[in-house]
Amino acid sequence: MKKEARVKRINVQEECSRKCESCEKYFDCTLSLKETFQQKGILRMIQENLKGIKHKVIVLGGKGGVGKSMLAVNLAAGLVGNGKTVCILDQVYDCPAIPMMTGVPQDAKLKIGSGGLVPYEAYPGLKIMSTGLILKSTDVIIWYHDMKRNATEELLAATNYGELDYLILDIPAGTSSETVNALKYLPDLDGGLVITVGSKISQNVARKCIYILNKANIPVIGVVENMSEAHCSACGKSITPIQGGAGGKMAQDEGVPFLGKIPVSEMISISLDDGKPFVMSHPDSEESSRIMDISKAVIDFCENK
Repeated sequence: MKKEARVKRINVQEECSRKCESCEKYFDCTLSLKETFQQKGILRMIQENLKGIKHKVIVLGGKGGVGKSMLAVNLAAGLVGNGKTVCILDQVYDCPAIPMMTGVPQDAKLKIGSGGLVPYEAYPGLKIMSTGLILKSTDVIIWYHDMKRNATEELLAATNYGELDYLILDIPAGTSSETVNALKYLPDLDGGLVITVGSKISQNVARKCIYILNKANIPVIGVVENMSEAHCSACGKSITPIQGGAGGKMAQDEGVPFLGKIPVSEMISISLDDGKPFVMSHPDSEESSRIMDISKAVIDFCENK
């Protein structure tokens, strides 16, 4: 009988394809070809196009539905509330939600000017760049890695962002195509925020986001726990609809800052459907207070580090 052996690693391709832009081993590569790629071509074009942006922050989450887009939108609104000019780059190509969450009219369409694509100004100081400004509500995008990479290149290199304090990137769940593209093409990111819900399963997946930031040499600004305990308006007691606390434990285990908890809230859900960030619509709420604290932590990290 043949003995079974443990599978330790799966390699799709061992040799160098000389295509850094589509290489799965990019962050582990030590070849001189990678340095050449970084000094020429699309990376230089992106760097030149984004030279008017002071700070860039990416929002990541290991699982879907943990609140990445919610955090991106309200973080951006919180930054605007602190006097910053911001653009959200929506890299969720399959089902972009940022336009709806920021109240962009359904008939609003992406425009192009002499300087390139023109972001839509949803609110004073807050701009949006999203494929949701191109697609019809009935359109379905079926893109694989190369097409998503090409779209990322276009949005980074051919958009007229102008002078901005912050560019906030909202990307899909996981650590695959869109995440890798963003980290590859923006090696000067100030840092990343990792959002998770309180269950151990979710935070175990979210750890992967910390690991890929480490692999790409991007600082981890901190961890945010969403859908955490709330306070009952009738009795004032703390209510925990789902398991909580694992976000803080994950941050402690990984040695990164824990930026706080956002309570589970009907108001948050309604504000997203209504298209107005709750930081703007309910500025005195507990939820807004938590987001403003996170926004201030991001400002302190990016501007005072």
